[in-house]
Amino acid sequence: MEIYLDVLILENIVMNYLILLVTARFSRSRTSNLRMLLGAVVGATYVAFMILLPGLKVYYTALAKVILSFAIVAVVFCPEKIGTFLKTLAIFYVSTFIFAGAAFALLYFNQNGGFIRNGIVYVFWQSKWTILFLSIVMVGIIVRVFWELLQYKFIKEELLIGLKIAFEDKIAGVCALIDTGNSLHDPITNTPVVVVEFKAIKDILPAEIQNIFEESKEDDLTSVTDIISNSQWYSRFRLIPFTSLGKENGMLIGFRPDYIELDQENEKKGINNVIVGIYNRSLSKGEKYRALLSPELI
Repeated sequence: MEIYLDVLILENIVMNYLILLVTARFSRSRTSNLRMLLGAVVGATYVAFMILLPGLKVYYTALAKVILSFAIVAVVFCPEKIGTFLKTLAIFYVSTFIFAGAAFALLYFNQNGGFIRNGIVYVFWQSKWTILFLSIVMVGIIVRVFWELLQYKFIKEELLIGLKIAFEDKIAGVCALIDTGNSLHDPITNTPVVVVEFKAIKDILPAEIQNIFEESKEDDLTSVTDIISNSQWYSRFRLIPFTSLGKENGMLIGFRPDYIELDQENEKKGINNVIVGIYNRSLSKGEKYRALLSPELI
């Protein structure tokens, strides 16, 4: 019996990536193709060690496999709360079981046969077309990852714009990305919403609003409502529902600034009819931009 390690690893990387992709879609977790690919490689490397070092029984224990799955979910999805982590982990296991069922079906219908040993599925392929298909899928994954990296590294300068936000005689300046996917509007006034990182505008916000985000209470609607209603600025603040930014049925705290000013190609444009939504996480790696601007404001 001959088992080609490179083919086995290739199969595992492709399957692991698809499992992580399904997990990301169903859990609505924010991640990247690169992190999913790294997680897939980690899982495939574990399988390779199981084959190359059969004497190390620790690799075959249920505890080792549980630790591996915990590590993959933590690295790929970086959940900030234990509840989110457990939810993502559960979806990861369900996705894995679905693909495992598909593997059993493949063994049943594959005329060349196969077997399962120590939790590893071995399928015998005689057709070179199968290897070609797996190779094409792998190339597609790699191209997708590198395209994502290129998009991040070489964001066109015309999509970045200077943004100033004024609130009660205080001004904060940030770099904003013109985001075609940002279609947020205040549900009451239908005013467009600019999404800005909390840390970028912290200094212009009232102290009681700062405390909400510093204590991570922005998801506690009862607490947020009480704080805003007792603030002298309550008429300027509002809650904006959203289903993006990696969260389903979320609520964004927003406020009406004195004005915002756009600075694009040395042309300045002041806007009064706008809402600024406060986001308590980073919008980009390396702080390349710290706000998302709707194209309708340009």
